[in-house]
Amino acid sequence: MKDKKDCNIYVMPPAITDEDITALFNGIMEVVKHKLELDAKAEIINLNLTQERLISELKAKTAECNRLKNEIIYLKSKLNNL
Repeated sequence: MKDKKDCNIYVMPPAITDEDITALFNGIMEVVKHKLELDAKAEIINLNLTQERLISELKAKTAECNRLKNEIIYLKSKLNNL
């Protein structure tokens, strides 16, 4: 007596139509479009963060320059008093 074994039967899908290809292409295009939009937004955010960092550094350097200028003025007046 032979044992019955389970077997898988594969059925070939129907032929792919032009509409299927068009739908697939449009779906891929939407994904690419969305990816490009996200990349552009990320780049804008990174540029804004970079600009804010540069503005902060500029303010710090300006404050340092003003401090040094005041110190030079103070030392000149001290020299003149000697």
